[in-house]
Amino acid sequence: MNKQTLERIGTAMLALALSLIIWVNATYETDKPSEDYFPAEIPIQVLGRPDDLAVMNGSADTVRVRIRAFASSWETLTEDDFVASADWSDLTTGVHVIPINVVVSDPTVTIVSVHPQAMTVRVELLATSLRTVDIRVLGDNEIPMGYRASAPVANPDEVTISGPSTEIDKVVRVEGEVSVVGQRADLDRLVTLRPLDSGGQIVESVDINPAAVRVQVMIEKREDYREVAVRVRTTGQPARGYFVSSVNVLPATVTLVGPPAAIEALGSLVETLEDLDVTQANRMVAARMELDLPEGVSVMGAPAGEPYEVLVTVGIDAVTGGTTVELPLRAQRLQEGLQVGQFVPVIDVILTGPAVVLDELQTDRLSAVLDLSGLGPGTHQIRPIVNINTDGAPDLADLEVKDVLPQYVEVTITEIATPAPTPSARATPTP
Repeated sequence: MNKQTLERIGTAMLALALSLIIWVNATYETDKPSEDYFPAEIPIQVLGRPDDLAVMNGSADTVRVRIRAFASSWETLTEDDFVASADWSDLTTGVHVIPINVVVSDPTVTIVSVHPQAMTVRVELLATSLRTVDIRVLGDNEIPMGYRASAPVANPDEVTISGPSTEIDKVVRVEGEVSVVGQRADLDRLVTLRPLDSGGQIVESVDINPAAVRVQVMIEKREDYREVAVRVRTTGQPARGYFVSSVNVLPATVTLVGPPAAIEALGSLVETLEDLDVTQANRMVAARMELDLPEGVSVMGAPAGEPYEVLVTVGIDAVTGGTTVELPLRAQRLQEGLQVGQFVPVIDVILTGPAVVLDELQTDRLSAVLDLSGLGPGTHQIRPIVNINTDGAPDLADLEVKDVLPQYVEVTITEIATPAPTPSARATPTP
C-alpha cells in the first residue's frame, strides 16, 4: 500500500471520527440527562419468604428511587420498568436489617440512590391456635314488636389463627358481627371474622382460617303478637263539587298482643269503632279515632286499660272541570295619533278549575283585551289577554285559562290623517 493510499485512509477515518463527535454533541444537546426522584414509589418484592417463620416488617413496603436518565427516557419510564426486592431466604429468629436491591430495565438509566436502602424485620416462630368463634348480634332490641331473635349459630364454630407467637398471645377472642335491625325473617349470611385484643383492637399480624363463617339467626314470631294494618271507613258525601281524595292513618300499622285465638281471628286488619263523617266537607277533615279491638287484645306499648286512638286525616279536593265562554274583544293602550281597523269582535276562552266554581261563574267578571302598547303603524298578530276579576270572589283565583281561540288576532294600525287647511276667500274691491 503506497503512501498516498494511507493518507486517504487516515483522512477518511479522521472525518468519520469528527462526524461521530459532532453527532454525539448534537444528540447530547437535544437529549440532556437529568437527575431526580422517579415520581412513583416502587413496591418491594419479597424473595424467599420462609414458610415456618412469622416475619413482621416494621418499615415501609415501597421505596423511592433517585435516577439519572436522558430526557427521552424520563418520558417513557413507568413503574413496571423497576424491580425492588428484598431477600428473606436466610432469615432466622430475631431482628434483621435486609438490604433493598433495585434494578431498572432501561440500560441508559442510572440508579443514583434508593430510599430507604434497607428494611428492618422481626422474625419469630410461627404459631397456631384453635379459637371459638364469637358472633355479636347487633340491634336485637330493634327487632319489630312481636318478634325475637334466637342465639346465633356459626358454622364452623371454631377457626385456626396463625402468626407470631407474641401476637397470638394478644388475641382474646375471634369475633364477627351480624345485625338483626328490622329483621322479620330468618337470617343466613357469611360473616367476616376479626382477631381482637383485650381493648377490642384488631391484631393485624394474625391470620384467620377460614376468614369468614356462615352465621344463622332464627327470627321467631310470637304466637300472641301480630302486626296488622289500620283501616278507617268514611261515611257521607262531601259538599257539591268535592270528593274524598285520600284517607291517611297514623300509625298505619300496629302490633297487637292478646290471646292467640283472638289475634288469629282478627286477620290482617283492624278498624276503628266508628266511621269518619265527611258530610258537606269542602276541606281536609282530621280526627282522633279509637280502634275496635276484641276483648283481651291491646296495642303493644299502649297504656294498659286505656283505649288506643289513631290520627285520621281525610283529604277533600274539588272536582275539576272545564268550560268554554265567548267574550267580546276590545283594544287598549293605542298610541296617540294612531287608529286601529276592524278586528275579530269576540273570542272563545277555555277555562278549567273546580267544577263548583265553574258552575257559578259570571262572565261579567271576565274580560278579553288586545294590548297595543308600543305598536306602530302596520299589520300585527296579537295574542288576546284574558283577565279574571277576583274582587269579592277569591275562589275565582282557582280558575285557569287553558287556551283562547283564535290564539292570535290580526289588527291593522294606521296614522290618523291630518285634514288639509281650507283656503280663505279674497274680498272683492268696491267700485
